[in-house]
Order: sequence, then structure tokens, then C-alpha cells
Amino acid sequence: MRRLAAACSLILVLAALAVPASAAPAPAAPYGIAVRRNLALKLKDGTLLRADLHVPTDRATGKPARGPFPVIIGFTPYGKTPSAETGSPGTGGLNPYLIERGYLGLVVDVPGTGGSQGRFDLFEPSEAQAGAQIVNWAARLPNSSGEVGMLGLSYLAIDQLFTAAAVGPHSPLKAIFPMAASADPYRDLFVSGGALNVESPLGLVFGYGVTRVTTPFVELPKDPAAALVLAYEHLMQAGPFELTIARDMLTNGPRRYDNAWWKERAPESVLRRIVANGVAVHLVGGLYDVFQRGEPLLYSGLQNAAAGRPVTAPMTPGQPVSDKYQLLYGPWTHGDMGGGQDLDAIQLAWFDHWLKGRGTVSTATPLHVIEPGGRRYDTADYPLAQARPTRMYLRSQGRLTSARPTGAEPADSIAFTGLSNPCTRSTDQFAAGLLSQLFAGAGVASPCTGSQREPVKGPGETTYTSPALAAPLRLAGPIGVTLRAASTRPETLWALTLEDVAPDGTSTDLSGGALMGSMRAVDGKRSWKGASGGWVYPYHPLTRAARRPVAPGAVTRYDIEIRPAFATVPAGHRLRVRVATADFPHLVPLADLPSLAGGRYTIRHDAAAVSTIDLSTLP
Repeated sequence: MRRLAAACSLILVLAALAVPASAAPAPAAPYGIAVRRNLALKLKDGTLLRADLHVPTDRATGKPARGPFPVIIGFTPYGKTPSAETGSPGTGGLNPYLIERGYLGLVVDVPGTGGSQGRFDLFEPSEAQAGAQIVNWAARLPNSSGEVGMLGLSYLAIDQLFTAAAVGPHSPLKAIFPMAASADPYRDLFVSGGALNVESPLGLVFGYGVTRVTTPFVELPKDPAAALVLAYEHLMQAGPFELTIARDMLTNGPRRYDNAWWKERAPESVLRRIVANGVAVHLVGGLYDVFQRGEPLLYSGLQNAAAGRPVTAPMTPGQPVSDKYQLLYGPWTHGDMGGGQDLDAIQLAWFDHWLKGRGTVSTATPLHVIEPGGRRYDTADYPLAQARPTRMYLRSQGRLTSARPTGAEPADSIAFTGLSNPCTRSTDQFAAGLLSQLFAGAGVASPCTGSQREPVKGPGETTYTSPALAAPLRLAGPIGVTLRAASTRPETLWALTLEDVAPDGTSTDLSGGALMGSMRAVDGKRSWKGASGGWVYPYHPLTRAARRPVAPGAVTRYDIEIRPAFATVPAGHRLRVRVATADFPHLVPLADLPSLAGGRYTIRHDAAAVSTIDLSTLP
């Protein structure tokens, strides 16, 4: 049973984190590593948590090394044993490289998971309070220096942010290193412009549920009776989380919309408290990550909070920036976060500075961008101060031009299909990069994420393509599309892709976005302005109260957020906007299908009803 549970847990952790196997061991370091299993930590409410402590040892004797050492915490729902043994540096909350260089590594099962008792309900607020208590407990461990950091990817990254907000000022928690964190799980993961993302939540519903039930047998191999009791208790948590989420996805229930439940689980709401608590934050994010849109917003939010500005506003050119809040943002999926970078060295430098007072992380440009292809630059602001809004117009005959239409032009008509080519960057992205990793494991490039020869028009899609570029086009930041269109049905689904088209006609997906027509309302106070009345970042309330049916036959304005792009389209290539009515299996409208079925959309792009794209571009 233990072996079966361990195998199941490892598979589920790989699926949930989508991380590659650990790299080869680093060269000999000052210390070895020993592990103390299942330390008991009792919270103030009586909940028992279990933790594994990884300690530096004397290489000659194997005994614990003389400290004291700072503590790095990983707070995981995936089982502390498989989490510690899985993934690239630090993704599971533990990086042996750091232990070997003078850190204690504490990996703790989140309440209601692994070997821990308690309630699990996806970032339930009491989880942050548990995190704060763990920080104080870790600071008092034998051989601890009293300085504490946190580390991990995905769920572990988001828990770091909530814990950093909950600890209060003068806490032992001094620095965190969240990789692949969300600003707003509702918008980053559950929906795209109000269009239901079924692919990722289904992974959560099944992944967390099954993992919680199997990991107690991995964590408590010598006490199968206690493991069985925990597994049963964890299974009973399915009602508050998995079953409720599944019900609301199928019926457009309360969690189908942005509401209080989601808002208290949005890290962007606690950024000001993190800054007030003095915790340093080094983010790592990916251009192809499920949290692609949110990671730069976490950076700008922290910088704004530090400068005394509104957290959700765009940064202003020249505003003060702090090297205490940094973001490394590159061409990575959820599963290969930081690929090609020396995360061991970056994490060591970060924690050495904030927890040991060694070295420096000082920089006037704490936003570090790596484009696909390897071009790298550092900047300070998001959106980038040096970027300018560039407007292009969707035109007849599939054109994308810088010239505004001045007269009548024939409209384009597409039908709602609900189905599309599933072999796309979008499918891989919202499967946490699992497809590309499977192909990589077979030694071949993924046919879904590279250059493809795609149709320029079909029953459910049409495209708009620029002339060949005379000079490189450098995309750098948020993008907004405005469509003016009519529908024959009271609902619409728009799925957009931005593509780089090579001279041979093949195209590579750069980014994408979507919008449910009935969720089109825009909050002008939260949106970021583009050119001439457009939005480079339209923010939709996505509440039940804001939902409005589409009036059949009426020309309606749709403002669509495209996830930020940082990429250079070479000279001689062309830029293409693909407008479709499906992004399967990423977007599946479920309860909205009756209102969508049989719909036909007419896209206008004449002088009286222009359709545009507002790009953030560098000179």
C-alpha cells in the first residue's frame, strides 16, 4: 500500500506541479544533509501539522553541523515527502543546494493534506494564519538563527504571499521566493475574460483530491491506522472545495463568478500588507505559464505599494522602485519555470543577502525579462516606461494595418463552433506545460508549441495579418483588442491568439486571450489606457451583477484582454490576430452552451465600427 500510494502521489505531484526530474547533484558543498521526519507542530486551534526538517551535517561525521542556520520553509499541499524529492530547484519547497550551503529546510504539509490534520479549501484564510505560526515555530527551532525565508512553486508560491501578509511587522520572515504565483486565481486560472477555463480547474479538482487521499500513506508509513484516518478526513474535504467548484462550473453557480470567496483568495489584495511587513519578494514567472497575466501584476503591485501608490494602477515612468521586489520573467511554462537559468545561484544570493546579510541584490532595474530566443533586458516599470501604445486596425480581406478605415468595408462572419484544434500553445500552457514535457521526454519537439501551418480562415475563425515588417517589432507588455461585432444569439465566446508569421507561412503563437460576451462590462478605474480611447489592459468585473446578455443583431463593443507578451517579431515576419469562437479544451462554456449554440458573429471593421488591437511596443 505504501509503495502504491507513493507512486500515485509522485505522479499527481508531477501532474500538479508539472515539473521535470531533479537535475544531477551539484559538486561537493560544505555540508551534507540529514532529515528528521514528521515533527509535530500544534497550531493555536489545536490542529496538528507535520513537518520534515532537513539539516546540514558535517561531511566527515554525518552529525548535525554547528549553526546557527536560517530556515527556508516549503508549505505544500502535495505531500512533503514527494514535494521535497520532485522538481527543479526549490519547486517543491526544498532546495538541497541551499541546505548544503548552510540553511535548514523545513517542509510542512498544508492543513488537510499529507500528514497534517485540518481543513483544506484552496487558500482558505486560516491557511495563512497557519503559515505565520509555522514561521514563528521555525525561528525557534534548535540550531536556527531566527531568520526565516520561504520557497516554492505554484500553490507553494501563493501560500508564501499570503503568509508574508499574515506575519505582521518585525516577523522572523524576511524574504520569500515565489515561483509561478497568481495575482488573482479567478482571472489567472479559473476563467479567461469570464470564459470558463475547464482544463486547469479539472486538474485541480482531481489532482488535489486524489493527492490528499493518497499522501497520508506516504507520510505515515509506520502508522497505517493513523494514515487511514487522515485519508478519510482528507476525502471529506471534497465537499467544500472540489464538489462545490465542479457544481458551480456545471450550473453557473456562485463560484462561476468573481465573488467574496475568490477575492479573499487573490494575493493582489494583500500586497500592501507584505510591503508593510518588510518581507522581500523575488518572483519568477513565465510567458507560457498559467499565471502569465498575473505575475507582472504582482511585481507592479508590490512596487506601487512600496511607493505609496494604488496597488492595481499601472506604474508611472520614473516612480521610485525598490530592489526588495524583483521579477524574473521568461519563456517558461508552469512545468519548466526558470529553465536555462541558474536558480540555485539566484536563490542562494537572494537568501544570503536577506537572511545572512551577505552580498548584494541591489539594482535600479528589478524587472528582468528574457524573450523567447534568449534576448534579455532589465527594466524598472510595468508597464514599461519606454514602451508606447501602438494601435493597429483589423481590416477587410484579412488585413492588419496601421491605417484606420475611412469608409465602408465588408464585414467578416464566423460561427460558434465550440471546438478547435487542440494542438496549440494554449492547450499546453493551461495543462501546465505537461504536453511539451511529454514530447521532450520522448526526445522530440512538441508539435503543439512550435511553428505550425494554420488555416487563415475557417467556419469558426478568421485572421488579420500585417504586411511583412520592415523592422523588428518588439512587444513588451499588456495588449488589448477591441472588437465591434453583432451576434445572432444572446451570448458570444471570443478566443483570440496573437501570432508571429514567418516568411514561409508558418506561425508561432505569442499570446492569447478570451472574453465571454455577456461578461464584457469594463471597470474603467481598474483598466489601463491604450491609444485613443482603447484599453491596453481592460479589466472586467466578471461578477454575476455585471453580466448582461448580448442583444441579438446589435453591434456590440467587446474589449478583450490579451495576456502580456514580451517577444520580438523579426523583420520580414508578419503579425497576425486570430479571432475564433473556440479554444478547446482550454475553454469549454458548459452551462452557457444553450445561449451560444447556433450563433453567428459578424465582425465589423469600417469607419463607423472599427476593430483594433493596442500593443505595448518598444522602440
